[in-house]
Amino acid sequence: MVTEISKQTTLVSLNPATKEQIGKTPCTPLAEIPEIISRSRQAAESWRKLSVAERLEYIKAFRDLLSEGKDAVSKLITEEAGKPFTEAMVSEVFGILETCQWLESRAEHILRSKPVPLNAVFFTGKRAYNLYQPLGVIAVVSPWNYPFSIPGASILLALVAGNGVVLKPSPKTPLVAAALVGLFEKAGFPPGLVGLVQGDRDECEKLITSGVDRIVFTGSVNGGKAIMAIAAPRLIPLTLELGGKHPAIVLPDVDAKVAASGIVWNAFTNAGQACASIDRLYLVKPHASGLLDEIVSRTKALRIGNPMDANTDIGPLIDAPQLSRIEEMLKDAVSKGAKILCGGKARPDLGGFYFEPTIITDLSDNMRVLQEEIFGPLLPVVEVGSEEEAMQKANSCELGLASSIWTANIEHGEKLAERVQAGIVWLNDGLFSHVCPDAPWGGIKNSGFGKAHSEYELLDMVMIKNVAVSGQGIRDWHFPYSDAARDYIKAGINLLHKRTIGGKMQSLMDILSLKPKLKK
Repeated sequence: MVTEISKQTTLVSLNPATKEQIGKTPCTPLAEIPEIISRSRQAAESWRKLSVAERLEYIKAFRDLLSEGKDAVSKLITEEAGKPFTEAMVSEVFGILETCQWLESRAEHILRSKPVPLNAVFFTGKRAYNLYQPLGVIAVVSPWNYPFSIPGASILLALVAGNGVVLKPSPKTPLVAAALVGLFEKAGFPPGLVGLVQGDRDECEKLITSGVDRIVFTGSVNGGKAIMAIAAPRLIPLTLELGGKHPAIVLPDVDAKVAASGIVWNAFTNAGQACASIDRLYLVKPHASGLLDEIVSRTKALRIGNPMDANTDIGPLIDAPQLSRIEEMLKDAVSKGAKILCGGKARPDLGGFYFEPTIITDLSDNMRVLQEEIFGPLLPVVEVGSEEEAMQKANSCELGLASSIWTANIEHGEKLAERVQAGIVWLNDGLFSHVCPDAPWGGIKNSGFGKAHSEYELLDMVMIKNVAVSGQGIRDWHFPYSDAARDYIKAGINLLHKRTIGGKMQSLMDILSLKPKLKK
């Protein structure tokens, strides 16, 4: 992942709404990172000996602290990441509180030892069961766009499973990460169990190469490939969530006002800086009367400004490079014939990295807005002649995280959902399941692999050990082999898998006659 030594020693946090400095965070010295992992591993040695119920008592304390301090946490997220305060509360804090509650109700059942059924004929007198044991130390490498909820959920699941954790957050949101780790400390978790590494790419590489047992990474496709390359020599298992290009397919039968409300929110929440934001909109002709006008009208009505103001809908982009990226993508589209229906301009007069929510049409497939993840308040709208054309275009992308279908015919929508090449499909909505801890979250193709949330991520945090128990005895399949042993095994297979009663009866007779001939 690192091709040169970073010269950066301090991370400077800017409020993207004002460009004012709100804090400085020293990068973690590379030499200290192995020690941070070691402390987490040492703390995990006693932590793993606790029962799941005992670990959940710490989760309850964390949940209570977060519930009490939700305003302060949301304010910090808004100041450092720029999202409106309401969004910080709902999409970040609420989701973590829900995850705590879900773990309190489900974790013991999921992680409890479970019996494994064995074939009663061949394996008489045996039993087996699965144990779910901690892996060790989990590295959580998290992004800036949801700097609290994305790492927070994975850390909680890793801890309940009995692991230590080291968090390496985005260098753009170090203050939120420090506050998150601080909450675990205040909740009484063992010192060092949840470690923190601040920095950028070289610190991330040092973390991965210093002995972690699993990596949970959320970020870009290129970042995921780099992480895989670093992890490959030690075969460190990974979960990769690498962004998406959410296609929304809108069928002609929708209610224009209802669909427009959902589409606009899903396109522009967090100023479009969500991996599962609607990134391309396919309107099937003849689309609902007034639908596009309604989408444009609602977009024009969005209020841009100070994200701490309760009346603000759209906050700033995270920083200047992100703002420049959106400007360049729009310029590319317009130069190739795209038409701007609303928005289209940066708003430096507002004091931060603001860009107007923008809708464009008259698009061609060679435009960057249809080829790359946008990650900003820019919505490309494509009118297509049929739902089959929409499906073909939706599935043509190499990213496959999330998608949505908008229709009044739920049954038909569910049939279409089966054909969409994405890990998540929403009908008449989107994004909301990111705060639903029961719902698996993850993609296919270049969007990565593995799941966040749900029992699937929890089981990724453990080693599933199968224990098989037998009394002492010489087995029919032991050496020496013989003609009788071969025929005996064959008869046993026939008994289990012949479909006719006659065939099974003959197999049973063969077994009874051959058994005395076995010399074991």
